[in-house]
Amino acid sequence: MMKSLNCNKFHSFRLLLAVFLLKESIQYVNAEIEADLVRPFLVRDIEAFGMTLPFSPITAIIMIVSFIILYRGMTKKSTAIASHILLDDTSEEAKKKLEKFKAEIGNDQTKFAKYAAMHSTCPSSKNGSPAGSLGQFTHGSMVPPFNDAVFSPKSKPGDIIGPIQTQFGWHLILLHEKDEQRQMIAG
Repeated sequence: MMKSLNCNKFHSFRLLLAVFLLKESIQYVNAEIEADLVRPFLVRDIEAFGMTLPFSPITAIIMIVSFIILYRGMTKKSTAIASHILLDDTSEEAKKKLEKFKAEIGNDQTKFAKYAAMHSTCPSSKNGSPAGSLGQFTHGSMVPPFNDAVFSPKSKPGDIIGPIQTQFGWHLILLHEKDEQRQMIAG
């Protein structure tokens, strides 16, 4: 009799345990279903670095657009707008002449254009507007000494730079504008 009583207790315990586990699993499944119903359909979780992050198509689009903007910003070349007076003589006398012009001009852009029209040997002194204008150019498009002078961190828009010697002669440079981009990726 005792043996059958123990078997019945064992079976009833197993039955209670099964009911309890079934009830818990139903509650767990219901909780998951409710959680899925509350969240938008397209939002899914991604686990990264021990964190659970929500992810959706909009998140992907934002990440792609942000990457494109950052990449363009890091690879865009610096640009400048400048005018110059060129003396196609490489002697020290030409350098002294440009130093004299620089002292007479000061930082006056109109005087610079007049001096470029009167003294420069570059075709831009006749065709440029204002006289001596080189227009807009990118970093690396001019000869190295000219390029280094214009894109130097020391040179600011409105400054007269030089005299600078290149293979073409001596230059006096008026920097009109400089859009300096920090090139982090070679391109």
